[in-house]
Amino acid sequence: MTEVLPPGTAQRDPGPILVPALLLLVAAGTLVTGALTPRDLSLGEGAPIWAAGGDQPAFHVSRVVTAAALLASALVSARVILVRGFPRAGLGLWLAYLCFIGSNFLLPGLAGREPGLDLRLLLPPIAFTAVYFARAVPMARLVALAQGTMIAFVHAGLAAAVLQPSQALAAYLEGVIPGLPVRLYGVGGGATSLGALSSTFLAVELVAPSRSRWRPLHLFAAGAALVLTQAKTSWLFLLLVAGALAVRALWRRPGWLGLGHGPSARATHGLLLIGAVAALIALGAAVGGRLEVGSVPGGENLTTLTGRTYIWTTSLRAWLDDPVFGYGLGLWESERFRATWGPFDHAHNQLLHALASAGLVGLLGLLVYLGVAAAAAWRAARASPAPLVLLAGVAFLCLSNVPLRAYYLLDALALLHLLVFTLLVNAEKLAAEAVGPQPAASAARR
Repeated sequence: MTEVLPPGTAQRDPGPILVPALLLLVAAGTLVTGALTPRDLSLGEGAPIWAAGGDQPAFHVSRVVTAAALLASALVSARVILVRGFPRAGLGLWLAYLCFIGSNFLLPGLAGREPGLDLRLLLPPIAFTAVYFARAVPMARLVALAQGTMIAFVHAGLAAAVLQPSQALAAYLEGVIPGLPVRLYGVGGGATSLGALSSTFLAVELVAPSRSRWRPLHLFAAGAALVLTQAKTSWLFLLLVAGALAVRALWRRPGWLGLGHGPSARATHGLLLIGAVAALIALGAAVGGRLEVGSVPGGENLTTLTGRTYIWTTSLRAWLDDPVFGYGLGLWESERFRATWGPFDHAHNQLLHALASAGLVGLLGLLVYLGVAAAAAWRAARASPAPLVLLAGVAFLCLSNVPLRAYYLLDALALLHLLVFTLLVNAEKLAAEAVGPQPAASAARR
């Protein structure tokens, strides 16, 4: 809610420029460092990929951009604390986010079975904190900025596939699409992150169409990128969003089917709704069962159609060894763990990764954060459905990936998380401003 400022301090209060500037800086930095990072995908996903080292231009650019973003974020946060304390609007979401960070990264790093802190995990929270302290931005402007940010990765990825295919396309892939033995990685991340950005962009376009005259081109590019990434979770997410919107339209307009509005029409309507939901679930199960086979590196070790049960089972075993605080941050990352259990990057499930790496404490912190975020998204949906759709995209990706874990601020999935958090906090601030002035949390305590 809008805070009461002390006399003579309004001119010192940061304007609504911080959030757009921060998002653009993170997005541009991610794209530039991704373009400058040398990697070779011409031999396929299983071949060595050379990432930027300390002597590469990408490393220096990432350090400069990250330092600039974090310094600006820290200065703005400190100034706002001194001027108007802790704003009430968005406070619950910010505290829930800090609970997630503490329970999933700090505690397991200190108390896990294999302790070891990684200070890189504490960099993104500085930017997230600045978003909480920043002034609100008109929602339509912020949604347009989010759409523009996501589509920039799509166009950059497609351009890289043409101009530098060895860096952007993984070849010799036994993909799920016949006759398409490649997978689009794009720029600034991998196929999973580009697929998530593409599907989320298309989903937001379904509920909040942009007014750009280039919209047809953007839709075509996002659709092409989504197909080329062969990101099956992202395919399923977009299918479910489109199906849910179709079911909602039929539910609200039974006249389309000539059912009328009587009791029998409502009964038929309900049966159609149940049938549509059942069809979506069956289709999702069929697609998931058929498309996941052999999709994970090291698939020779897997025994089921999902392609991930070995990783999930092993993660559960690691959790049982220390159920309270978990294995620690080295789960599926340390050389020791990978040498024993396989060369995988994570548990391929955000909930399971939190449970295995941070124990019951980490899982509880994650659930608290997701629950508070879901409540905020539901409230925001009254004004704009975009925050709810963005959160749904990230939450759905949690089923097969770990999108909420980010070691770098300049990361495509970290940017997607930052977009979701920004839209949710911004919606809380706009709703509070519509209610009327309220004191800041620190002023209320005094």
